[in-house]
Amino acid sequence: MRCIGKGAESAVMFCGIMNLPPPPTKFTTFNNILLQAARETCEESMAEAVHEAVEENEGGRDIAVAVDGSWQKRGFPSKNGVVTVTSVDTGKVIDVEILSKHCICPNKTKHLQNCKRNFVGYSGKMEALTTYFDEKGKREVSCVHFQIV
Repeated sequence: MRCIGKGAESAVMFCGIMNLPPPPTKFTTFNNILLQAARETCEESMAEAVHEAVEENEGGRDIAVAVDGSWQKRGFPSKNGVVTVTSVDTGKVIDVEILSKHCICPNKTKHLQNCKRNFVGYSGKMEALTTYFDEKGKREVSCVHFQIV
């Protein structure tokens, strides 16, 4: 249900309407299992895309890429965004970076190690390219260098 933006209550209602047993009460546990599986699949897919881009480039490790970014809400102060790096040769996504301005730490002055905030600034002025390479430096994935086209 989380995949379509609904929570545990919606899952209970849906199961009731469909005459199914109620969903497990430990919703977060199953969400974490799904998250881990999705991350592993994503990383495998992007690693394969890098391999294909290198093959397409005749073994060359300099890959031409297109970098694009987007925020969750257009025209509003958004707290979440994403930057994608796509191979120009294959058209496949090579890397993804999730950007967040939202901090859920109890003490705002001392951030926790697992704080999700990794971007500070005004959403409307965020340049996908600048933010991505400022955060990661000259990004290297699987010993491949990105060249922006």
